[in-house]
Amino acid sequence: MGSRIENVIRTAVQTFATKPNGSFVNTNVSHNINILRQLLSEICPADDLGLTRNSGQPRFPLNLFSSRTAPVSYMEIFENQTVSIGIFVLKDGASIPLHDHVGMYGILKVLYGSLNLQSYSPIDLPGQTNSSFIHQPQYLKAKRFPISCLNEKDSPAILSPSEHNLHSIWTNGGSASFLDILAPPYDPDGTLNGGKIRDCYYYSDIGEEEGIPSNSEIRLLKMTACPPSFWCDSITYCGPEIKHLQKELN
Repeated sequence: MGSRIENVIRTAVQTFATKPNGSFVNTNVSHNINILRQLLSEICPADDLGLTRNSGQPRFPLNLFSSRTAPVSYMEIFENQTVSIGIFVLKDGASIPLHDHVGMYGILKVLYGSLNLQSYSPIDLPGQTNSSFIHQPQYLKAKRFPISCLNEKDSPAILSPSEHNLHSIWTNGGSASFLDILAPPYDPDGTLNGGKIRDCYYYSDIGEEEGIPSNSEIRLLKMTACPPSFWCDSITYCGPEIKHLQKELN
């Protein structure tokens, strides 16, 4: 019997595996996502991932805004052409800016601490072409949802290509970490996606579109550069052995 994280990896790959035409091999995706959510809810960070509350945190107190220490650390667990699985560790006061997940599904499970999540669903997103880039518009109309506060006791949050596909994340009273599954992975070099580039785009919420009431949940988002205050460093995965999966599931 495999470890819990091995079961998560296998289930994620089975859930999101696609045929050459882009359709899912397993058609009951919603059912499988619910199974995956349950598996994630059973994860014990220390035992199943080698993660503690202090993982990725500096040994001594630091001023987040004056230190050159990265505000966010990333622990890669597994990646192939179908999914990427990793852990983000946010220092107290850190945030991940508003960004998208073009054509992707995502599952976010808080492991330690508490996080605020502000999500948006794109409206009238144009269809993609057969070019080598998966494009996003410079301006995007989107439905904004109320801020969610998530902690380790909450069920995983879900995003899809059309629902909650854009979000920003920030800490809520201390450092925090979450496990992140994306399917398919970001692919800024086109090495996983047959040469088709799938990058991460950042946005800013610039307010209501002209002619829309000021209290409307419909917002206008503008593509922007990644804020200079946000960058990541890497930390090493120290959980159960999973190297055999990289070869087996590729």
